[in-house]
Amino acid sequence: MRLWHVVGIFSLFVLSIIITLCCVFNCRVPRTRKEIEARYLQRKAAKMYTDKLETVPPLNELTEVPGEDKKKKKKKKDSVDTVAIKVEEDEKNEAKKKKGEK
Repeated sequence: MRLWHVVGIFSLFVLSIIITLCCVFNCRVPRTRKEIEARYLQRKAAKMYTDKLETVPPLNELTEVPGEDKKKKKKKKDSVDTVAIKVEEDEKNEAKKKKGEK
C-alpha cells in the first residue's frame, strides 16, 4: 500500500463518520439568507412562547377538581365561577322555587 492509499482510506472513513453524524443529529447549515432569518424568527418565537408559558399558573389552580365537595369549599371573593358551577346553582335555585310553589 502506498501513502495515498492510506490517506484515501482514512479520508473516506472520516467522511463517512461526518455524514452519519449529520444525518443522525440533523445539523444542516442554512444556505440562504431567508433560511437564516427564518431560523432566527423561529427561535425567537419559541423563546417568547416558553417565557409566556412560565407565567401560566398550574392547571390545578385553573380548574375545578372532580369529586371535590363543593359545600366544604369556601368561595373566594376574587375567584371566577365556572359555567358548571353557575349551572348547578341555577338548578338548585329552580328546585327551591318549585318546592316553595308546592
